[in-house]
Amino acid sequence: MDRFKQISFRGRVAYGVSCFENALISLKYVSEDWKIVLRYLWEFTNSSNLEDCHSATAELIPENLMETKIYDEDFERISEEEYLCLYRLYQNIDESIHILLRDIHELGVSHAYTNISGYGERSLDSLQTLICHMLNYNYPLPSIEPFLKSSILEDDGWGYEFDGTKFSKIL
Repeated sequence: MDRFKQISFRGRVAYGVSCFENALISLKYVSEDWKIVLRYLWEFTNSSNLEDCHSATAELIPENLMETKIYDEDFERISEEEYLCLYRLYQNIDESIHILLRDIHELGVSHAYTNISGYGERSLDSLQTLICHMLNYNYPLPSIEPFLKSSILEDDGWGYEFDGTKFSKIL
């Protein structure tokens, strides 16, 4: 995990989203429907409103989305059309996808409403959990090299905003 200490918070989230994409590819879950999820996840890298990103990822977690069988006012970010699409999509997905989406959400909120001090240990712990799940499910990890460009020294550890979709293998 030492090399991850060099990566900003935004870069760590981007690495987590790349892990998730690798899981989707391994499961052959690459379809147009997953692009809805990925567009929301990649928002972390270029949004100045991370609270908005947290809301979106909370809504994307399968057990949260499927808690109700109808779209209601509790959904702040995803549209009714997206809800219906994701509800169908999540019907028969592998448990690992549930876990990894929850892991990404936990990573994204690991420094919510706080400053990043030191190396951002909470996000490192969250990222370690996600990586462990990836390895437990035998999903390949992405190379860390591209994410090193987003330095922990930038913007008080948050890292400068960037277009994370450039790292995407699916979008």
